[in-house]
Amino acid sequence: MIVSRSLEPSVGIFWYFERRLLTDCTPLSQAEPYGDCLTHPRGHYQYWTTLQRSGSVPRDIEYEEPPRGRTLFDRRRDRYVLLADACILRRRGLIQQIMAKMHLPAPRTDIGRDPHYCCGPCLARSIRRADRD
Repeated sequence: MIVSRSLEPSVGIFWYFERRLLTDCTPLSQAEPYGDCLTHPRGHYQYWTTLQRSGSVPRDIEYEEPPRGRTLFDRRRDRYVLLADACILRRRGLIQQIMAKMHLPAPRTDIGRDPHYCCGPCLARSIRRADRD
């Protein structure tokens, strides 16, 4: 049986910006090795610059300001991993949308936070908390 390429799981990067999910994905069969993982070849900075040049996002917004995240595949554990900003993780429907867009199998996908993905509002909250402590 031949599986359609369009249904192949993907790894990639994403943002939630102005109520839109912006993604850049690579099918798993074309993903690049990175340690024990397979990952998307482009980074957030690189793709955000492409989006800015095309007019898809404003030039005055930096790539790390909107909530963002990444999916990868851990070859050692045979599991997909979805890492994202807390603003994204709180939205179950958005997580489902990301997983559907990237064709990630829910039973084999781990979801969590990564300190690299902390948008402006989340960063400000964590600084205020640290100042109170």
